[in-house]
Amino acid sequence: MPTLFDAIDIAKRSLMAQQWAMNTAMHNTANVNTPGYTRQRADMEAFTPAHEYQGQFFGMGSDVVSITRMRNQYLDRMVLAERENQGFLDFQNTALAQVETILGETSGYGVSGVLDEFWSAWSDLANDPENSSSRTALKQKGEQLGNTLNELYDDLKNQQRDLDSQLSSQIYGVNSIAAQIASLNNTISNQVNQGMSPNDLMDQRDLLVGELSKLVDIETQYEASGDMTIWLGGQILVYDDTAKQLQLQEISGDEAKLHNVVWAHNGSDAAIRSGEIAALMLVRDEVIPELINELDEFTNGLVNNLNAIHITGYGLDGSSGNNFFDPSTTGAKDIALSAEILQSSDKIAASSDGTPGNNDIALEIYNLQNELVMENGTTSIGGYYSAIAADLGALKQTAQDELNQSEVAMQQMENWQISAEGVSIDEEMANLIRYQQAYTAIAKFLATTDQMISTLLAIRT
Repeated sequence: MPTLFDAIDIAKRSLMAQQWAMNTAMHNTANVNTPGYTRQRADMEAFTPAHEYQGQFFGMGSDVVSITRMRNQYLDRMVLAERENQGFLDFQNTALAQVETILGETSGYGVSGVLDEFWSAWSDLANDPENSSSRTALKQKGEQLGNTLNELYDDLKNQQRDLDSQLSSQIYGVNSIAAQIASLNNTISNQVNQGMSPNDLMDQRDLLVGELSKLVDIETQYEASGDMTIWLGGQILVYDDTAKQLQLQEISGDEAKLHNVVWAHNGSDAAIRSGEIAALMLVRDEVIPELINELDEFTNGLVNNLNAIHITGYGLDGSSGNNFFDPSTTGAKDIALSAEILQSSDKIAASSDGTPGNNDIALEIYNLQNELVMENGTTSIGGYYSAIAADLGALKQTAQDELNQSEVAMQQMENWQISAEGVSIDEEMANLIRYQQAYTAIAKFLATTDQMISTLLAIRT
């Protein structure tokens, strides 16, 4: 049969349960502004075993059986996936903006402006074909155009190498975060095995996982032991207290000495498909090389078509058969004026037959700007270059639009996450009042029990 001393045990146990609940509410409130903090809940149950007397069971109060983190794994996976996407789009947008700046078309100091001045110089020569100063000016514009393309090529290659150098710090970040997660796994699993609830450590781990997802695409799984297993590209990155490492491997035969990201333990490709690192490699390996190829096509189209006309004409000194641009030009990196033109601007051809005042060649070259000589006769030289700049601009705008959409989606998901997992001051204050009232009621019960015991003791004396 339950005794008054059992009642004291009930009160003591229940007071402790309410105290735990109040402490949890206060802990939540204290961490309302802590990044990555997840609201916690004190889970109370009726204490077991109950007291049995003559086939009847009498309750023995309440007890806190666990402190639960209010995580929503479905929301967490959504946020993680969008964070990977946002990391990719954000880095891609920044890198494309840098490439666009190098191209210079948005600022008005790009190839298009120099090319227009180059064509205008041919027009000036056609208007006055026997003028030496017009030839000198044209030679300068030709050199300027060549130098602009040379510098553009060099700047793009430097940007490619700069992106490659950033890989080192990015991979260091992945390895460092993975190692920290593995260390937390060890601490968390040890505490779980001891029956503890290392919720704050789990929050720290989830915060690190969020940082990791900005860099690479990952998949996560919570284990019963409290550990988190993380996959990257189909291979395990973190398991238990062990984190595998990534490293850079120089691409064989690449003159720029660029690097791939591989697994340190077996040298296989890391197969990164999203996050900042994937965006970096996309711009480095696809966008910039494609842009350079297009610049080479533009350069070769200009050089070959202009030389084909120029070589048939006569210079002011009566010479013929001279190329305007160096015929050994392979692309934007090495376009230059021919040795003959560099030697003397009088060798620039304006006449088709050597007759003084004849401007047929100069006029034909000037009109070349409108001829459909590129892409199998579908566009002009200037039109081809304009398409290069327009395509890059469109790619940049698409990246910006997708980034804006991702930011809106991420904000919505984070709002859902805060609603499900975050701390509400109003809710915690309401819980605190509820637990306090229960604590007060139990304390009164304990005081009443104490009076009853005192009464019994007084009777015995």
